[in-house]
Amino acid sequence: MVWCGIHEVMRGDRMTERWLTAEDVAEYIHACLDTVRYKARKRLIPAVKVGKRWLFRASVLDEWIAAGCPSQAEQPGLFDHATPGP
Repeated sequence: MVWCGIHEVMRGDRMTERWLTAEDVAEYIHACLDTVRYKARKRLIPAVKVGKRWLFRASVLDEWIAAGCPSQAEQPGLFDHATPGP
């Protein structure tokens, strides 16, 4: 599977979740790509690393923005939802 652009994760026969790459997030939040990657590494933005790529669950990213962009230390429960689930 190639990771580029917006992705849908397949669970059985239905699409369940939309994932964004660091490039997508940089464009979405109007930030530098290096800043997005830095924030992911420092757990300042909810993300999961898959291989060499950072991926961001779209619904969690929207929730993070709505909450005022808190860090993991400020709102750890939000970051728990960034990882892939069943």
